[in-house]
Amino acid sequence: MKVTTEPRDDHQILLTITFDREELENAKRRVARKYAKRLRFRGFRPGKAPYEVVARRVGEETLTEEALDDLIEKTYPEALEQEGIEPYAPGEVQDLKLEDQAEIRILIPLQPEVSLGDYHSLRVPYEPEEAPEEAVEAVLEMYRSWFADLQPVERAAQIGDVVKVNVEAYEEGKEDGEPLFADREHPVLLDEPREDEWPYPGFAKALEGLAAGDQKTLIYTYPDDAEDESLQGKTVVFKVEVTEVQERKAPDLEELASRLGMASAEALQERVREQIQEDADNAYAQDYLADLLERIEQQAEIKYPPQMVEKEMENLEESLREQEQMTGAPWEKVLEDAGFDPENFEEELREEAETIIRHRLILETIAKQEEIRLDPALVEQKFRQLIAEVTKGMSQKQIRRFAKDKEALTDLYLATAFDVMVEQAAEWLVALAKGELDQEEEDEAAESEAAEDEIAESKAAEAEGAAPAEEAPAPADEPAEGAESAETPAETPPSPAESAAEAADTPPSPAADEEPQG
Repeated sequence: MKVTTEPRDDHQILLTITFDREELENAKRRVARKYAKRLRFRGFRPGKAPYEVVARRVGEETLTEEALDDLIEKTYPEALEQEGIEPYAPGEVQDLKLEDQAEIRILIPLQPEVSLGDYHSLRVPYEPEEAPEEAVEAVLEMYRSWFADLQPVERAAQIGDVVKVNVEAYEEGKEDGEPLFADREHPVLLDEPREDEWPYPGFAKALEGLAAGDQKTLIYTYPDDAEDESLQGKTVVFKVEVTEVQERKAPDLEELASRLGMASAEALQERVREQIQEDADNAYAQDYLADLLERIEQQAEIKYPPQMVEKEMENLEESLREQEQMTGAPWEKVLEDAGFDPENFEEELREEAETIIRHRLILETIAKQEEIRLDPALVEQKFRQLIAEVTKGMSQKQIRRFAKDKEALTDLYLATAFDVMVEQAAEWLVALAKGELDQEEEDEAAESEAAEDEIAESKAAEAEGAAPAEEAPAPADEPAEGAESAETPAETPPSPAESAAEAADTPPSPAADEEPQG
């Protein structure tokens, strides 16, 4: 066997394994002996049929393919170890040549490599702003609008009113036939045109100025890509009759506060103000962290294979598709709400995936370099939350079966631990950039200096013949405060199976006490 490698610019390596003719022939004969034992060959005892007989029945091509599979399975790990290759994912066979020798070329994605440069000197002011009072007023007005009461009025409809209408829709030229659709007493909020408006954008606006009993005919041509395929490209005539006009009367702040269970209008305003400030602070914190990561990225060298990008793109699109199913909104609307341009979705999705990968690799590297220790309690808490979400809606039988799946539970637990590690690395980076770690170092230095001074004073007192004051030692049969008894074993964290069973509010399976193999 001969092994050669060819590095590529996309952080993959092309591994070529060459077998001489004798190696291949020996492998083919080993495969043929297996077939001779499994199959019946007339005139030969099991396992005694010669190679030529087996080859005629099974096929030379089949023996060659299986022989190569066996050779690759055996030699691939050896080749990786010999060349010092750490794959990110399994390699993919690119080419196979069968001449005097068998040559197999395998493209292997490599583990990411990250060099961050100097990030310890990174300092950025942390200056979140107070939420503007206009935002508080806008939210309160929105709440007032939501809780507005409808009261019938004897006047023409105005913007902001709700009108009830009888509607019949006909294809143009077929007004004497069956309507395409009809509705009675349909409530319509008079507002500016919206893309998702029923039955078409601008319908509500066209009702402004009508009073109860008024009738109006409207005409609209649907676009060729209308969501309702039966209306695509059709010109539709709408016969509309207003049956009632209702005015929306919004409650004042005191009444609104009472409806929401608040003590007063001032309490409601303060609650809204706090929520807006919290949202603004969270948004600022996210932008601040993103800015720090971008600054580090500019001086860092980060390499990763294209398979990481493809996988992240799949995850992002899957999340968007789930949102589409949950909300029932059109795909284009889901993309726009997520900040994507539907026409350039693929390109923007790739950019988003690459940004996520680079930032995650930076934080992962910081966690390793700074030796950030995981908080077991936080991992356990988040793991239980994840299990509760996963098992939501499952039957008790399904939950018990899930709690016994050690491999799946271990994968979820490891994924949770990784997420917590990244979160803790992000917290560390923010503390560094805000200068909080500088203060901690100063405090530690001050404590160390004070301890050294105390030791020096103690030695000086001993030299003068005065015994320094000391704390009385703990009794021999009682451990000192903060120390564990030698007879009391340290508490060990529960296994993923135990956590899953408890999070799902079911007893653990008999196998749950065993540590999962992972």
